[in-house]
Amino acid sequence: MTNRLGLAVLRLETVSSTNDVARELAASGATEGLCIIAGQQTAGRGRQGRSWASAPGDGLYLSVILRPTVPASNSPVITLAAAVAVAETLISDFKIDAEIKWPNDVLVRGRKICGILVESAIEGNHLSYAVMGIGINILQRAFPDSIGTPATSVFLETGSEVTIKDLIAFLLPKLDRWYRASQSRADDVLAKWQELSPMSRNCRVVVEMPEGNVEGITRGLLPGGALDVELANGVRRAIVAGDVRVRETARP
Repeated sequence: MTNRLGLAVLRLETVSSTNDVARELAASGATEGLCIIAGQQTAGRGRQGRSWASAPGDGLYLSVILRPTVPASNSPVITLAAAVAVAETLISDFKIDAEIKWPNDVLVRGRKICGILVESAIEGNHLSYAVMGIGINILQRAFPDSIGTPATSVFLETGSEVTIKDLIAFLLPKLDRWYRASQSRADDVLAKWQELSPMSRNCRVVVEMPEGNVEGITRGLLPGGALDVELANGVRRAIVAGDVRVRETARP
């Protein structure tokens, strides 16, 4: 089966963010699978408006235009599929012990190596398009204290100067496969995500949300991709947004 993702690639030197470019192209009718890759982003961003450090040539700054067929309510599974593809690539092709932190960060030894931001245009319960943005740290030797979150890179984990071209060659087929799964076999995505995310089950966590923190024990993912958290009083709460911090491993 021919991969749809990556059949066409637009390479740009400097952009505000690859997601910005991809959204404009998607709104203008660009076909599914078009990849936008930039050498540098001047305004890269992650979830909840956070900035993403995008130094020239140090990382993969990639956005892919998607035309999902699933209802908008199922769109979170696309984000989970992207995280699975990245973690699987790092593990199988670069021998990096990666794991996923809900919902879309990929970590190594507790340090962030990849961030994912999926942005969608919704009409009713229909997705006109989605843009899958992925940033992976590749060649960085160090990170500024100002980024706030401990980070790492492929180079720091392997000692090898992996090229962006090589990483893309391994990543795109997995992105394609897991994106297809998100459209027709969401359960497969959820199962693989949980396999690659030790914090998804039986971990005591604090979820930071604008309306206040929630503390409980993770009990896996719900069918739509929400994190199932059991509170101290036994009530189960579906977490659809927020920052999750692991406190300790709990008993099953």
